[in-house]
Amino acid sequence: MQMTQCGINGLFLINYLMGQQNQSPLCQMSLLVYTPDKTLSGRAKLCSSSPRKDALMFHLTGEFHYRDTSDPHPIAINLLGQQAQPCPHQQTSPYHYIKLNILLNEHWRSGQVELCYRDLRADTWQHQPQLSIHQTHNNNISDLAQLALQVKS
Repeated sequence: MQMTQCGINGLFLINYLMGQQNQSPLCQMSLLVYTPDKTLSGRAKLCSSSPRKDALMFHLTGEFHYRDTSDPHPIAINLLGQQAQPCPHQQTSPYHYIKLNILLNEHWRSGQVELCYRDLRADTWQHQPQLSIHQTHNNNISDLAQLALQVKS
């Protein structure tokens, strides 16, 4: 279990990079995890594969649960997100723009992720199965405060 960084029992910040091995990260993610009710919220930056190197920002919400302890990835996380900046498609589209299904080891440090996101230019869902995910260790109290303010608004 992660240690709290802000004095609130059961609350911790965790940062992840995800992508295919030996390539630049496809997605960066910061999450506030609240263990008493098993919820998560945060933000994600999805790097585009286009030559322009566009990045999409998402607000994330979700939940986690513990699976069978004999499983190598006992923590299962489901996250949904919408773009952080409004775009014309949000007025007419009821769906979320990003979906993440994550399986992590017991220490929340690494695992696998299945990523789906809506490509609004092509009007299709892009699917990235079996990406690796690993925790980065740059958590600090200023990151936690900034993320808490963004999640509240």
